[in-house]
Amino acid sequence: MTEPTAEELRRDFLGHLDAAMADLPHGVATEIHDGIEEELDGLDAGATAARIAKLGDPHTIAREARAEVPDGGPILVAPSERADRSKDKLPVVDTRGYAITSALVFAFGGFVVPVVGWFVGAVMVSSSALWRRWEKAVAITLPFAVAALIGVATWIGSLVASSGAPVGGQEHNPLIPSGLGLWHSSILLAMILIPVIGGWLLWRLRRR
Repeated sequence: MTEPTAEELRRDFLGHLDAAMADLPHGVATEIHDGIEEELDGLDAGATAARIAKLGDPHTIAREARAEVPDGGPILVAPSERADRSKDKLPVVDTRGYAITSALVFAFGGFVVPVVGWFVGAVMVSSSALWRRWEKAVAITLPFAVAALIGVATWIGSLVASSGAPVGGQEHNPLIPSGLGLWHSSILLAMILIPVIGGWLLWRLRRR
């Protein structure tokens, strides 16, 4: 049985919370719902489960809210207080905006500043909390793995081309790419692969 996702945990908890607060004034229920939704937004499945456990049973939350509004009056939170609380909620590296920027820098930074731009993007991707470790590892190491494979093929091809010796009893086939051709192919493939990986990272953010 698969573990529930962060979105499923959040939706299930908020659904039970709304049902428990059905008899509360609309403004009170909305305020509590929105506040908890903000707290859970952007967390992964493990952090969401831990935060829900800390929040407690939805019926307990609703009961405490009723005790605070015996006359049916709304619970008001000062806008400035709520803004400060929201602003301090997450570090910058844990936000979706930072993750999106990281993926874009990773994908296209190397075109703006060769090598350095990609390196900066890789550091930003590795520091973001919205991707899992295996996703970061795939994104950062895959270009090197492909380049290494092509590098080996380039080295073998250059040896064959420079030796001019028969291969398998036959003269070298001119249709087989030379080392230089494979080197050019590796550069072109890397230029295509890195933006594709950046797009994959953005796609992985769709529910986070």
